[in-house]
Order: sequence, then structure tokens, then C-alpha cells
Amino acid sequence: MTTPQSHSPLELRLIDHINRYGPVTFEAFMDAALYDEQHGYYPRRRRSAGSTPVGTDGDYFTSPSSHPAFGALLALQLEEMWRCLGSPGEFVVVEMGAGDGVLGSDISEYVERELPEFARAILYSSTDLVPPAGSEWVGDNSRLPVGVTGCVISNELLDAHAVNRFIVQGGEVKEIFVDYRDGQFVEAVGDVSDPEVAARVEPFLGLLPESYRGEVNLRLGYWSDSVSATLERGYVITIDYGYDRPELYKPARIDGSLRCYYQHTFGQNPLKRIGRQDITAHVDFTAVDHVLMVNRFERLGKPSQQEFLSNVGIDGFLDEISERASRGDMPRSESEEDLAGIGSLINPEGLGRFRVAVHSRWVGVDGEAALPLTGVGGGVALTSGHRAPTLNSASAGHARLLRASNPFSQGSSAQAGDLSTWEQLFSDET
Repeated sequence: MTTPQSHSPLELRLIDHINRYGPVTFEAFMDAALYDEQHGYYPRRRRSAGSTPVGTDGDYFTSPSSHPAFGALLALQLEEMWRCLGSPGEFVVVEMGAGDGVLGSDISEYVERELPEFARAILYSSTDLVPPAGSEWVGDNSRLPVGVTGCVISNELLDAHAVNRFIVQGGEVKEIFVDYRDGQFVEAVGDVSDPEVAARVEPFLGLLPESYRGEVNLRLGYWSDSVSATLERGYVITIDYGYDRPELYKPARIDGSLRCYYQHTFGQNPLKRIGRQDITAHVDFTAVDHVLMVNRFERLGKPSQQEFLSNVGIDGFLDEISERASRGDMPRSESEEDLAGIGSLINPEGLGRFRVAVHSRWVGVDGEAALPLTGVGGGVALTSGHRAPTLNSASAGHARLLRASNPFSQGSSAQAGDLSTWEQLFSDET
């Protein structure tokens, strides 16, 4: 079979494989599109000088990239966890999927500046399947420690797992594969490649309409095993967008939650721009609970990011920045930029709708019940007595949401119709 000359090396390899062995699962296709060592999206974006998938010059924003307050608030929650564990001499924070390392930098800087006792105990380890080229801060997954006391944290890691796709046809769960016909990549429907794909969906079949589509993440068990091997005792913080399964597979979500991001533009066709656009799917938090429960973790709570950061005390940071500006301690242009960045973290139409799932294992001290966590259950704000970080005080680079160069700035020169809104980027209803 001949193939057009315009195909990339990655596409040609996929075409050759399909020609030899037949259609591939979407999981295999997505894994190649995102993680192929030479031509996958993340290796290309992270291993080229000056290139990153995150931020103003990338394809999407994350909470760490929006403002250092995100790292500061997590630092305060981590310190409370440390105290709940009895203030051990060593508290290891392992960030999985650390990307460019901004979150680790912000947490470490805030701990050093505001939490001196905790600073003597914390050890921070940043790892990623595809660390940035030349990074001294973020290592590959071979650097994951084993058997530590502390916390495993991830932000937007699970949504980047390759997923299988399904479709309901004739009252049965079928699987969507990727084929190549007539010079282009196309979908092909067949029997499920793994019985677990059908098992996840079948309890909801009676409610789902014909041609309903969705995704199943079969890789969560491997992630949980990795978390379990890394963390002997302590907490797991998993921040991502998604739902418990009954909500994830509700009838109204007929097209599923698969999303593509390219230069801050939202799309739903993963068979285009292969290796050049990000592909994600909403997280099944029922499955997250299950795979961690198998490894003897207990879920403490799953508030929205807006609720979690509000419980920790983000309003205190907002008030302090406003007060500093009113006193003339910082230029109003800087305060407005900081307030926009901090406010974006709890925007209910954007980052604020993410979920913060918190799990624990063997956290009670001397047989006593585990103490409640402020981020999960509320209480006295942890920001009390601590200064808010600012964009200008952080050594890591962050998106400047009010700059004209930012795609979401009202002063951006881009055509309004060319860009997605915050709600479109993070909603599963679009």
C-alpha cells in the first residue's frame, strides 16, 4: 500500500504496523502519539531547547504555571501532613509527572522562606517519564525512591495516561481501534481487546444511548503499584480533572471526555497533528480509589480544587496582595497580575473545578486515629501568619495572565474566535 509523502516518521511507523498487524487499540496509538521516544508529543516538546508544552508559549496551562501560590498552598498542606505524622526527621515528597519542575521549585522555595522547621525535614524528589532535556531538578522514573515516609503528589498526571476507547452499539460495549485506510487514519470498531474495558461500562449500559462513547484507563493499577512501592507511610495527593464513575459515564456525556490541546485551542480529533498536540481524558476517580484501596490506602476526601485551596487559606493570600497594593508596597500593575494568577486557581469554570483526591496509609501515630487535614475538611486557615508569594519573587517562570502575549489576556492580538475560553479548555460538556 502506498502512503502520502506528507506523513511524519511517527505516522509512517504507525501505518507500517497497521498494514502488518491490523488496527491498533487507541491506547497503543495514544501512547505512541504522546510518548514515542523520538517523535512523541512530550519528548518533542520537552527535549527541544526553549520548548515546553505548558504556559503561554505551549499548548495549555496548569495550576503550577499560573501562579506560585499553588505551590505555596500545597507546601502548607504538606507541612500539616508532616505534623500529623509526628514530625519525622525526614519527610520525602515525591512528585510524579513533574514536567518542567515548576511545582517543586515553588514548594521548595516557599518551605525554605516560610516554614523553617519543616525545611529541615523535607526532601523533594521530582520525576517524570519524559524529563526536560538537561534538567538537574527533574529526573526520570528510575529515580523514584522506595519505602519512604512522606507524600506522593501529582498534578495532571493521570489524565495523560493512554486510554482505551469504547462505543455502545446494539446494547453492547465495543472498542474503538485506529486503522489506516484511503490515505488517512480512521476509527474502526471491534470486540473489546481486554474484558476490563467492558466490565467498567456494563453496569451503566441500561442508561447509555446508542453510539455513546467513552474512555477506560487500564493503566491506573500500574500507577498505584508504583505509588505503593514508593510510599511506605503517609499521604497521596492526586490533582486532576475527572469524576467518580457514575458521573463520568452519565448519558449526557455522549461523546466521552477525550480532549486535544494545540496552542491553547481545544479539539476532539486525536487522529490529526499526531505527535504535535496533547491528548487527555478525564480521570475515573472510582478506579483511582479502587486501585489504591487494593494497596491498602484509604481515601480521606476528594474536594474540588476551589474547595481545597479555599480550606487551606487562599483568601488570605488574595487579601494580603490587595492590602500591599493599597498601602503602596507594590505597584498596582503587579498586584493585579498576582491577583489574576491566584484567582485563576479557584475559578469554578477552569482550574477550580479540578479534583484533589487525598489518600493515606498508616498515618496514625502510636495507634491513634489520623488527624484531619485542613485542605480536606476545613478549619483554621493554614496561611495565617504566612506571606503570599508573588510572581516576581519566584525563580521559576509562570504564565502572566494579564500580559498581552498571553492567549487569555484581553489585550491579546489573537482573533477571539481562534482561542478557546477557560471553560472550553477544562469543561467536559463542550
